[in-house]
Amino acid sequence: MRWNAAIFVFFFVCAGLCLAQEPLFALKGDEQPTVGSLLSLASDVDVSEYTFKWIKGDALGAFDEETVLSDASSYTISEADYEHWLRIIVYDNAGDSIFARDTWISKLPVLYIETEDGNPVATKEYYVTANLRIQGNEEYEQQYLGKTQIKGRGNSSWNTYPQKPYKLKLDKKTTLFGFGKSKHWVLISNFNDKCALRNYVASQLAKELGIIGMEMTWVDVVLNGEAKGCYMLSQQVRVDKNSVDIFDWEEEAEAVAEALYSTLMVEGVLDADDKKALEDKMTSNLAWITDGIVTFKGQTYNLSDYGLKNDYDINHLGGYLFEAQKTFNETTSFSTQKGVNIDIHTPESLFTNNEMLTYVTDVWNNFEAECCLSPSYSYNGKDIAKYADMQSMVGIWLVNEIMGQGDPTNSRFSYVPDDGKLHFGPVWDFDHSSACWSTSSGANDFYTLVNKETYSYFQYWFPDPILCEMAYDAYWDVALPFMMDYLSSDGEMNEKYAFIKEACETNDILWGTYPSKMYPPAEPRTAEEDYDKFKNFLLDHLRWLGMQFESVEMFMGATNHITWARKVLQSNRVNFLWNDCKYSIDGKRIK
Repeated sequence: MRWNAAIFVFFFVCAGLCLAQEPLFALKGDEQPTVGSLLSLASDVDVSEYTFKWIKGDALGAFDEETVLSDASSYTISEADYEHWLRIIVYDNAGDSIFARDTWISKLPVLYIETEDGNPVATKEYYVTANLRIQGNEEYEQQYLGKTQIKGRGNSSWNTYPQKPYKLKLDKKTTLFGFGKSKHWVLISNFNDKCALRNYVASQLAKELGIIGMEMTWVDVVLNGEAKGCYMLSQQVRVDKNSVDIFDWEEEAEAVAEALYSTLMVEGVLDADDKKALEDKMTSNLAWITDGIVTFKGQTYNLSDYGLKNDYDINHLGGYLFEAQKTFNETTSFSTQKGVNIDIHTPESLFTNNEMLTYVTDVWNNFEAECCLSPSYSYNGKDIAKYADMQSMVGIWLVNEIMGQGDPTNSRFSYVPDDGKLHFGPVWDFDHSSACWSTSSGANDFYTLVNKETYSYFQYWFPDPILCEMAYDAYWDVALPFMMDYLSSDGEMNEKYAFIKEACETNDILWGTYPSKMYPPAEPRTAEEDYDKFKNFLLDHLRWLGMQFESVEMFMGATNHITWARKVLQSNRVNFLWNDCKYSIDGKRIK
């Protein structure tokens, strides 16, 4: 779509085409079009000299030319207009169309993205420059108006599904929907999650359990004039005070580079063009963190000579963000002794500092040596709390288990803050959970403890009596009360689905109820049917989990593949000693 530069006023950007340069027309009121809102035509001439036609179009862009909603210069939005296009057409005295503008009407905020020259967003590797306007709704006013960069993101969701996910990088840090300032946002497609609730529910449960869940909300997306359906606009999982709030090595690199540049520029060694290049150099090569030396443009600079910090304690500052993956996707990656593939998201160029890379590898291997079973299932645990935050271990496991995570080994985040321990979270990527088409709908099983296709953290964790006790308490005291309230007839889940229902049904129109080529074979399912299946799965699975959590002893024995726990509890019906600590038969520490 090409916009006529002479009449393009960015805050009125909607999908549509302006057909003439004179007179100038613009559509008012589309910053926040909701039921009862008035859309009106503004012009630099007397609009009474022209005739008008308001018509409606469907999600696929087909307009009903014969049914005229109004012939006035303004139109009041009704509930029937939700998830439809509205087009205003202006005719001159000769009956010729001289202006047209399309607006997408939704309960949800709408993201209008117009790429430069209409270029497609066809790759995950390269950004495309675009204009972005976030149209408000009844709850939110217009959220953003300006430039952005956009590219693809995701793995199977990008490579397999027709509704594509995207990554946005705004021109400036902006607080969207009250989620905190950031340039970095993601659009999660809802093709695999027909009722568009799974990621949101998982994030809310995570926050109740004291682990990080990304802030997110539902939006409709219009890309280059085409409706793309319902998405989750979410914070990106990244090191940031509004996301994973830990020490930021890349931000530190930029700050030190700026300080060094300022001194060298005053001394006449560097000029104005060198600032960005020095920042890029120190961000992409982190050797200076431990050796205190920066080499730039053939010259070597010792940071201590310029009064700059050169004694970083890499063992206690933290600042590392990991993602467990089936396959490596980042610049710096490694495999643990137990075979989990770890991508290092931050700092991205950690491979340039062997001392730091060795440190984070040791963090993982030491943790595994403390808490993981040997292949013969003989328990060798010692002191998990020395190497990991046990509350986050329990929280991340409970969220994944309650949600029936069908893909527990992929895209699982963890991080190291300044306590030097592994912390698990944020929770992420639940469209393959809770009886969606790609995972079993059976509720009577441990989803996270029986997956042995590849390494899964969770199957190794729960012989530990303290973890079992913590999981038992967290289930009954936090997770179950929250979920039952959430799932009640007047709970938030029903409320949220009522809010997004029309948008989910539009996704069915745009993308279908699963194409036949999906593997595993996909059972056709509308958004409404998926909502019922999702809710019933959660209720059934919570009921089954409640039986497994009848006692700590029951939970330990219920995980059949963990033979150590079963043998101890079945053959020793007395208090037992383990790791020089005394425990009762239900796993409680006796102090």
